[in-house]
Amino acid sequence: MAILEYDAQGLEVTPLQDGTTFSHANKQARWNTLLESAKQSIFRAHETGELGFLTCFQDGLDEMEAFSTKLTSSQTLTHQLVLGIGGSSLGALAILATTGGDAGGLKTVFSENIDPVSFHRQLQSLPLETTLVVVISKSGTTIETMSKFWIVYNMLVENFGEEQAAKQVVAITDPEKGSLRKLALEKGFHTFGVPPEVGGRFSVLTPVGLLPLLLAGYDIRALVQGAQSVVTHIKESRIEDDLCAQAAADQIELLQQGNISQVVMMPYCDDVLPLADWFRQLWAESLGKRVNRKQENVFTGITPLKALGVIDQHSQVQLYAEGPMDKHVMFVEVEHFEQDYTIPMMEGFPEALKHLQGKSLTQLLHAELEGTRAALVSAARPTSLWRFASLAPQSVGAFILAWEMITALAGELLDINAYDQPGVELGKKIAHGLLGHEAHLELAQQMSTDAADSDTHVWSVK
Repeated sequence: MAILEYDAQGLEVTPLQDGTTFSHANKQARWNTLLESAKQSIFRAHETGELGFLTCFQDGLDEMEAFSTKLTSSQTLTHQLVLGIGGSSLGALAILATTGGDAGGLKTVFSENIDPVSFHRQLQSLPLETTLVVVISKSGTTIETMSKFWIVYNMLVENFGEEQAAKQVVAITDPEKGSLRKLALEKGFHTFGVPPEVGGRFSVLTPVGLLPLLLAGYDIRALVQGAQSVVTHIKESRIEDDLCAQAAADQIELLQQGNISQVVMMPYCDDVLPLADWFRQLWAESLGKRVNRKQENVFTGITPLKALGVIDQHSQVQLYAEGPMDKHVMFVEVEHFEQDYTIPMMEGFPEALKHLQGKSLTQLLHAELEGTRAALVSAARPTSLWRFASLAPQSVGAFILAWEMITALAGELLDINAYDQPGVELGKKIAHGLLGHEAHLELAQQMSTDAADSDTHVWSVK
């Protein structure tokens, strides 16, 4: 049985700009040669050390497991507070969510946002004396993560002293440089390195994601086994049989030939929804670019959205079926659930619902997915289906690695740099300036002046 499947039959109803409909044969004729070149380019970048997401999970497991064993046997720890944001947090959070949030190890709280009220609630929920703080920042200057870290570290020092505080902190950061690396050396924090050749949003299969998951009790060996199965598939498959290559080509074909500029990931499983959040960051930051590699303005990208079946059948599907023809709906199905319930055979059942008696909730869920997909196909809306055999770590690891490769391939087909994020840097600089950073004061003042001078309108209710 396959641990992960991609079914793209639902794309063939999509009307294209030239008056034809989407055809996998035509797509392959258009893209397969370019896909082969794209794969080789990604492999070469790994061989030269420019990229590392296909190999980053092959080292370091023994070290992390030894640390976890020593930590849990020598200290009475019950919880971990993971401080990170974006690529430093979304992946591990999403993977742990596939277990319902509890894998049998340390109770885990992911703190991402800087909303002071939600941060207060998180701190109040933690027994500080038995909580490990895992701070994740490659640069050590991530404004949100490090601000919260200093708040928590100060609490540890004030309550237990510097020596004990240091024992309750693990820093995951650049292996050689950066302010967090320097601080860890000064204070004696245990550290793990983020491989320099792996960007944040591709880093879940490095210590960034693997260490918090391991401490939470998750089977990271099985997770990376699933990831490795995809790497093997990529290397051994012909381009027309390569799941990742064909999925990437589908996305770009829909964008360029069909003006499908939005993709909705719609899992029919509550525990999979956080994976859609991880996907949204990976896809948006990697592919949303102003310029291509020739520095020409292209303003390209495919906007990632999320929905949850069956709930959003009652809120979003009306738009997907009859609104603008610009969305590709990717359903995500889990074939086997660990628990299930059967609708009972009881007197008094309404006549209109009697056909449900004796059916399981899994049957109901699958039928609603199939019905919704068929309805969208009948409306000539592109759909595809990703199917997990189960939420076992092997399937989850395969999904993670597959989408990292699909994203990288899509970047090659668009001829853009999928590994930078220049569009978010200006906002960071302005924020620093507004908070008093001397290097950015003038920029912040200028932008504030421009905003004040613009023709803005503000309405209020009193």
